[in-house]
Amino acid sequence: MPYNRYAGALPYQTDDDGKHVIQIQRGMKTDISFIIHELRKEQNTLTTERLREKAIIPAADESSFVDEVTDLFKRHQSGRLFGEFESDAVAFPFPPLLRTYVEDGDFLGFSKKAAHLLASQMNKIPAATGGFFFAVRFIEDGHDILLICMLSQKQGQAVDAATLSLTKSISLQMEQLDLTAQINLTDWKNSKPEPVSLIRGRKKVSNYFRDFIGLHEPRSNTEATKKFRDLADEWMEERAFEQENREKVRQDIIVYSKKRGIEPLELDSLARLVDPEQHEAFFERANAQGLSAEFHLDHRSLKKWERVVYSEKGGGIRLNFAKRLLNNRVRYNAEKKTLTIREIELRSEDLQ
Repeated sequence: MPYNRYAGALPYQTDDDGKHVIQIQRGMKTDISFIIHELRKEQNTLTTERLREKAIIPAADESSFVDEVTDLFKRHQSGRLFGEFESDAVAFPFPPLLRTYVEDGDFLGFSKKAAHLLASQMNKIPAATGGFFFAVRFIEDGHDILLICMLSQKQGQAVDAATLSLTKSISLQMEQLDLTAQINLTDWKNSKPEPVSLIRGRKKVSNYFRDFIGLHEPRSNTEATKKFRDLADEWMEERAFEQENREKVRQDIIVYSKKRGIEPLELDSLARLVDPEQHEAFFERANAQGLSAEFHLDHRSLKKWERVVYSEKGGGIRLNFAKRLLNNRVRYNAEKKTLTIREIELRSEDLQ
């Protein structure tokens, strides 16, 4: 079934004789290249490589694997980090290796060299253990995607349908995607921002995989903060939060961010402040829209959320207004200790 990887989005494919049109459904994976290598390693030992000499011709099992892994990757509880490749080709040799592969199309050769690079990184980490190295390339919704992941197997039990008794079974730990990267080759070739995404895994274990890929997170604190701020406001607007509740959410987030200081903020914790009842749904939406699972906050970008509160002794006057109104509708004279508020509308019954 011919398909030009570099032609961009196509609404259909033709079969081998070029006569029959086959409709492509959204999310369908086509033109799959698939290979598995084994990197054997116990803790405190060196890695040994067992590499395939031929790529796997994809069938139903391989297609099902790609569907399941990509779906789990998008919905992973710890979330994804987004970025681009590091520019230092000596310290991070994977990006130039990938560029060579994209130019020459040698999938088998690329996968072997990539597995060897990962094995070298694993050797630097005594606690790292081995597993199965997957390299998968496919087309989804007109985008050329490369998936790289390391998975381990676990032994469990299953029911023998013929005898209705237990039998041993071995299965891949599909839910553990700490060592997984997805690269949008279409976006990368078109110099679009953040074509690389990784699972935010356990730091000590997954940092070597991040170094292997060469992920660089270039997004500024300002961009990430504005994106989060706008998503939170959009979420509260859609769900018709009461104004008082919206202000509480905003102030809780500001307090939390100041407590974190220079430490990165976790999207999951922020999601719980935005909507305690539906925090998982907010987390999924924000992460799917490219907000990393952790990011540093730019407090200046939350200035429009901050408020000025003044309570007079005795309770005669209490003011509470958004700081963004200062020097606009609200003007404060520090010398005279006066506050001027413009464009106020009061109901007539409040003045009686």
